[in-house]
Amino acid sequence: MADCPTVLLILAGPAGVGKSTLCERLVREVPGFERVITATTRPARPNEVDGRDYHFLSDEQFDAKREAGEFLEWAWVHKRYRYGTLKSAVLGRLPHTGLVMNIDVQGVRSIRSAVEKMPDLTGRLITMFVAPDSIDVLRERLEGRGPVTAEELGRRLQSAEFEMAERSSYDYVIHSSTKEQDFRALLAFWEQAKAKLAATPAGRT
Repeated sequence: MADCPTVLLILAGPAGVGKSTLCERLVREVPGFERVITATTRPARPNEVDGRDYHFLSDEQFDAKREAGEFLEWAWVHKRYRYGTLKSAVLGRLPHTGLVMNIDVQGVRSIRSAVEKMPDLTGRLITMFVAPDSIDVLRERLEGRGPVTAEELGRRLQSAEFEMAERSSYDYVIHSSTKEQDFRALLAFWEQAKAKLAATPAGRT
C-alpha cells in the first residue's frame, strides 16, 4: 500500500451474505491487510477460538472495558449479545497495516461518528455494503448455514430489511452473487478506492 495510506476497510450487510468469507480471503490473498478482531459477549461456537475469531468476553468484562472508554464502537445485536471494536485493535495497528473488518450497520454508524473526532482515522475509512439479491435469497442462505429456529430466522430477516435500507450511504455496494464474483467485486472496488486515495492529498476524501 505504498501508493496510498493504510485504511480501515469495513464490510457490512445482513447476516449470511458472506462478509466473514470475504474478509478472510482478502487477508489471505491481498498483501497489506490484517483482520480486526472484534469483541463479543456471544459464546464461542465449537470451531471458534478466542483471540482468533473474536475476543470472547463475559458481560462483566465487556462492561469494564466499556466504562473505561476502550471501545471504538459497540452495540447490542439481535437484542441478545453485545459486539464491539476495541480502540487498541484499530488505532494501534492502522499506522503499520491496512485493516479489514465486518460489522453491522449500527457499528458502521458509530465508527463514522468516532472518525470525526479522531484525526488518525480521517480519510482512512472505506465502507462496503454486501447486499443479497432479495430477502428470499437471504432466507435460503441463512437456512443453509445450519439449524435455525423460526424465531431467530425471523429476527435476522427483520434486521436485514433495516440494514438494506442504509446501503446507499456506503462508499461501495457489492451485489452478492457467488463467492468468487463477490470477491472480484471487492477487489475491483478496492482498486477504485486506492486510486482515489492515492490522488488525494493526505488521503483525505
